[in-house]
Amino acid sequence: MNANQQEAAFLAAIDADPLDDAPRLIYADWLDENHEPAAAEFLRAELEVASTSSQATDIARRRERLWRAWA
Repeated sequence: MNANQQEAAFLAAIDADPLDDAPRLIYADWLDENHEPAAAEFLRAELEVASTSSQATDIARRRERLWRAWA
């Protein structure tokens, strides 16, 4: 399976169960391994924002910074 097929499989797994964080975390690890650390950290920040209330503002700022770096 080539990188494009692997990425498509990760995205399909995320779409199949949007409430499950595991596929996103696995995809983030894959992005790290495939030279996309900003994208990986962005996904992790997204999960943190969704699960953290007291630090949400700081995480949201980091997420926006990462989004600008990635986009």
